[in-house]
Amino acid sequence: MDDRDGPHISIAEGLIGRRDELATVGAFLDQARSGGAALLIFGEPGAGKTVLLEAAAEMALAAGTQVLRAAGVEFEADMSFAGLHQALLPLQGEFNMLSQPHWDALNVALGFGTGQAPDRMLVSNAALMMLRQAAAARPVLLAVDDLPWLDRVSAGVLGFAARRLAGSSVGFLATSSPGEESFFERAGLPQLELGPLDGQAAAGLVDARFPGLAARTRQRVLAEARGNPLALLELPTVLDVSQPEALAQHPAGLPLSRRLQAMFAARVSALPERTRHLLLVMALDGTGDPRVLRADGSRQDDLAAAEWARLVYVDHRIRRLAFRHPLIRAAVVGMSTDDERRRAHEQLAALLTDQPDRQVWHLAEATLVPDEHVAGLLEQAAQRILARGDATGAVAALTRASELSPDSTNRSRRLAKAAYLGATVTGELDTASHLLDDARLVDPDPDGSLEAAIAASYLLLNGDGDVDTAHRLLVGAIEHGPRTTQPMTACWRKRCTLCCGSAGSAGEPNCGGPSTPCLPGSPRTSRCRWTWPARSSPIRSAPPPRR
Repeated sequence: MDDRDGPHISIAEGLIGRRDELATVGAFLDQARSGGAALLIFGEPGAGKTVLLEAAAEMALAAGTQVLRAAGVEFEADMSFAGLHQALLPLQGEFNMLSQPHWDALNVALGFGTGQAPDRMLVSNAALMMLRQAAAARPVLLAVDDLPWLDRVSAGVLGFAARRLAGSSVGFLATSSPGEESFFERAGLPQLELGPLDGQAAAGLVDARFPGLAARTRQRVLAEARGNPLALLELPTVLDVSQPEALAQHPAGLPLSRRLQAMFAARVSALPERTRHLLLVMALDGTGDPRVLRADGSRQDDLAAAEWARLVYVDHRIRRLAFRHPLIRAAVVGMSTDDERRRAHEQLAALLTDQPDRQVWHLAEATLVPDEHVAGLLEQAAQRILARGDATGAVAALTRASELSPDSTNRSRRLAKAAYLGATVTGELDTASHLLDDARLVDPDPDGSLEAAIAASYLLLNGDGDVDTAHRLLVGAIEHGPRTTQPMTACWRKRCTLCCGSAGSAGEPNCGGPSTPCLPGSPRTSRCRWTWPARSSPIRSAPPPRR
């Protein structure tokens, strides 16, 4: 474990008991520079994964490698391409090195431009090509901390790239904890397990940092920390023999991560109220944006108290605020009230006027009762997210918009839109079915909803294969429902082509007979054929990130 306050030695030199792990990381960096490589670092909370990642980045910089950084952030786990945006933002000025299709795909996906929603494979290839192009001039290391909190699409793109670095000068190094659910597919990638320190190293770390620690306290620290570096550095402050009440507050049977979090919570509770609130704003922002210091009149002095308590620090290299450990962030959020969190989200929304997608999610978190204005902003955000190629993110935004819709008509309509995307774009038919059921519960008579009809027809066709009923749903919605917008008319015509686009041959199903009208703009035939194949989800299903 390192001491960030020691400016005269490198991070690697400050690590105790990690000689073998540093050698592995050094060999990985050499391999990455000469031919491309990927490595995943696993370890329990407090094992020192982030410190080892920082040591690797420092070693890479010293060798002339360009280091790109990204970190999974809890609040951004539902924001499309948030992780990829962090990673590739320093390379934005070099996007023009890419072919036009790849340039367009990255610009649209990362929100730098507008255009047709890019295909996921095109975005993945574009990101890979950008990393390779950048590494042609100078080796590149992409360092990603806390993989489980990466948003779904970024995890997919980075996982794609990590498996295709051979022959380049690109390294991919990331951290995670064992057993944590993640959208990042790690199968087949090399892994380095960061276990506890051995007895000699653990004692050396405690003695180096707390040379005057009483023998009784030292013995208990070593016994209870079980080689966990973070515990070895934090337990001495609460297990001092002069504080017997502290011993009772942290029973040995409690899981180590929870005990550490409780210690951090106690340290946070001792701070001034303004400092505690500033830490909550930092935790809910999750990006380290220094603008949070302006939230609700906060001052630099408010941060200083947390710095003295060794809870946060300012990373001057990247001009970001950071917690010293994710457990501190968890402690700050865990000890806050609902009202305090809503106020913090409201302040963040006021700060993020230049980032409408992040702003609207903070507004949504700050909203206690249904609010049509916020619901409408979320629906607009869903359209932007969909335009960047993330239909799953658009479904999440529409679902949240429905929850904040005051009237049943808009709530049902937004749920139907989400079901439509789930059925026709993401291929997640189970989710689409549940959303459609919810829309019907909210408004049993959706007045010929286009989205509901298309979603229901997809579910019918991919379930029972009931072409007749699916066709009647579509025709009924277009005949009796409200007039639709031009983009949706195009969607209607696509569905029409599937059910009624061409004359069938003998033995093909009759989708409606001579008396059943076809959809607008399509050939009017008495017989049609159905050619849409049953399909599986094009997006790999994965459990959601931990909450």
